[in-house]
Amino acid sequence: MALLYHLREKFPWFPIIDAGTCRTDLQCLNFCPHDVFEWDIKTGRPVVAHPLRCLPGCQICVEGCTSGAISLPTKHEFQVTLKRLRGGASRPVPPPQSL
Repeated sequence: MALLYHLREKFPWFPIIDAGTCRTDLQCLNFCPHDVFEWDIKTGRPVVAHPLRCLPGCQICVEGCTSGAISLPTKHEFQVTLKRLRGGASRPVPPPQSL
């Protein structure tokens, strides 16, 4: 279990909340099955209290946030991180070209 936690620390997959867009409707707390979010009584807003609990690849919070205030790494960022962790990224991978 310690090895998995160590690998998880190297994988930057966790949600980011845009406070200006957030409606504070608790949807992130209600939808997240991994208890990543908590309610901050001082600010009256949800916070990403346990980022390492977030399961890489999971997007339930983004899908459940009707205000669009939650973001996660892009598919490209996800792929680059996987390559890096697998040892296959000896040089930076360029971002995909827009169509």
